[in-house]
Amino acid sequence: MLKGLVSASTKALGGSRFSLLNVLPAAVVVATVAVLIRAGAYSPDGQVRFDHVLPEGERDALAVALFGLAALLCGILLRPFETALVQLLEGYWANPSPLAPLVPAAVERHRRRRDDAKTLAKYLRTPGQPGTNATLQELARHDRKLSRAARVRSRAEYLRDAYPTDDRLAEQPLEAGIHRTDLMPTLLGNVLRRGERVAGDRYGLDMMVVYPRLYPFISDRLEGAVGRQFELITSTASLSISFGLLSLATTPLLARLDPWSAAPLLAAAVSLAAYRGAVAASRSHATILATVFDLHRFDLAAAMHFELPKNPWEEHRLNKRITDFLRPGSVAPLHRHETLHSADFKHPSSPHDASQRTDRHRTTDS
Repeated sequence: MLKGLVSASTKALGGSRFSLLNVLPAAVVVATVAVLIRAGAYSPDGQVRFDHVLPEGERDALAVALFGLAALLCGILLRPFETALVQLLEGYWANPSPLAPLVPAAVERHRRRRDDAKTLAKYLRTPGQPGTNATLQELARHDRKLSRAARVRSRAEYLRDAYPTDDRLAEQPLEAGIHRTDLMPTLLGNVLRRGERVAGDRYGLDMMVVYPRLYPFISDRLEGAVGRQFELITSTASLSISFGLLSLATTPLLARLDPWSAAPLLAAAVSLAAYRGAVAASRSHATILATVFDLHRFDLAAAMHFELPKNPWEEHRLNKRITDFLRPGSVAPLHRHETLHSADFKHPSSPHDASQRTDRHRTTDS
């Protein structure tokens, strides 16, 4: 019974994601700083005494219990900010964020990285073939050059594929010759943005607009995969920010000039590693999102009872119209919409057929 109560309460708080994303990162930061303060690590000339950390009576034991409760409450309070943590690392730094002034320089940096990678991947020269009279040493040197060129091209292609293109915005110039860009200020933001663009743009669908409508038709396996990848991204992003804060909190230890001075550097290294993990998880997330649109893109048109397209040209045209109609700023009624007002409907023969079509996607993978 107790196990059932614990399971039910954990589920109500968000399941395993709750302890991983909220309690653990917050507890690590608070507990580490509290232990270092109690051990005297923040005193430049003092000796670190971990024997002072252990509770020495009922009062200290009560303090430990209160600390655990405070960490739990901190996790509960921080739960609504999970998405905000990811968006912070993505680079959504609009005013009044203090990071807003850094956006132009950060975007320009990533623009140069993307363009350099595209140029290198496209125009990297491959060493020419050695002569027929080449010696064994010359052949070995040529093979090393080929391997080196292949590694450079592979890295350039990998970096290029982390960034979105500006193709969809090429026809939207701004004043003074400045053009819009899909680039974000951070690598994580660019990887996620590219995944969003690649998933739907190939079919004329804007993922951010149509995905909420497409979600009910996703098969169980894909739904679980999308959820797991998003949990992985949020957990690594949360850990990255937590250890970044821990690095700042332990910066005064640098004044000790002893092994404890490495604590902020170690925390910064863990923060960077967690960030790189979030980037890697985002690449996999992009693949899963693309799979969702590859397999279920027709379900949206069918659910809205539009005539299904017969070729890719018709599909792209219909998807663009649906996306335009579903945009948040679109308020025109369907019969007066600029492009959908003359679209033909195709209704199922009976309501039972329509419900079977929806239920089929939930039972395909079972």
